[in-house]
Amino acid sequence: MRSSARTFALLAGLGLLSTIARAEPADHPAPHLPLGKKLIEYGWDVPTVAQMHDRLAAMEKRPFDGVIFRFSGGHNAFVTRPLEPAGFTEEERILRELNFARFTSNFVLIWGSPPADFDWFDDTQWAAIEGNAKLLAGVAQAGRVQGICFDPEPYDFSLWDYAKQPQTKMRTFADYRAKVRERGAQLMRAFEKSMPGATILTFFHLSLYDRFATLPERERAERLAREAWGLMPDFFIGMLDSASPKARFIDGNENAYYYTSREQYFRAYHAIHERARGLVPPELREKYERQVQAGQALYVDQNFALREPVKDYLSSRMTPEERTRWFEHNTYWALYTTDEYVWCYSEKMNWWKDQTPPGLEQAIVNARQKIAEGTPLGFDIEPVLEAAGKR
Repeated sequence: MRSSARTFALLAGLGLLSTIARAEPADHPAPHLPLGKKLIEYGWDVPTVAQMHDRLAAMEKRPFDGVIFRFSGGHNAFVTRPLEPAGFTEEERILRELNFARFTSNFVLIWGSPPADFDWFDDTQWAAIEGNAKLLAGVAQAGRVQGICFDPEPYDFSLWDYAKQPQTKMRTFADYRAKVRERGAQLMRAFEKSMPGATILTFFHLSLYDRFATLPERERAERLAREAWGLMPDFFIGMLDSASPKARFIDGNENAYYYTSREQYFRAYHAIHERARGLVPPELREKYERQVQAGQALYVDQNFALREPVKDYLSSRMTPEERTRWFEHNTYWALYTTDEYVWCYSEKMNWWKDQTPPGLEQAIVNARQKIAEGTPLGFDIEPVLEAAGKR
């Protein structure tokens, strides 16, 4: 899972590990991917509008097709108080003037992380959330964005955990499911009010609980009621239900952070397109098939020994060359199996300050080249992982 709300404030003082080097962007741009395949960047280095204004030419030398960016004026729609439109005036002006050349698939970051006093049944709070969603999506339109990156991770209050809700003694899990689905529909309408036909990228979607898809409804409900994310599927079902025919959703499959084999990517694709449909009401399954896409994720820190404690992770026992190979493997199969989008996540490095692990950019370029040319990856990663595991 991604970092807490405090991580952005930590960036300025972040002590990068010794494996990070100052790496200038490649002189030659990475090859363009086949039509329908795109790689976008997201991480603790998420740029603001002002940062894109100052460094866009250099940023676009990196091997991506777009970025997820955020507003300095606020990026959390679920703060339950109205965001101030005047705080976004300058960013909206800058967005209109930005001339994106390579980064043509950009997403605006919008959090769904409410404070501790959040209540799904509070209409006043929800009115503020809808207003914030319309505002943020509307300002983003100035930058001709591809869509919205909606992050539903609870950084302050566990809004998806039935046991943590303020009215569990008065309202059943079924009550909450119905209300959450209603709120999901309202949020999607708010997004589309400002951004008709919006593309909504989420880091996970219904496939998070594909293991429950074949259970009888009663047993599934009992299981979800005990899960920390148990209310989330109904929220996304509500969003899907109210979405216009042109809107679409990308299941970002965050679990791909930790993949070690190509088979895992294919299983995830099947889980998103087939198994997860069992969680969708019958009347919405055709719409799910039409409007939900399979995405994939990459996690730089996992593959390049940047996570702490370092000794707990396999990449700490790899050579720099082996780490590069592992990331090339993951990038290749992520791009191979995605319907369209792969998002590349990192924490303890910074693309825009030229602080990247040795071999990272080359791994991405190599994988992009092979996908662009339709050629095989050319190696198996299993022997590399096995050898590292024995060290």
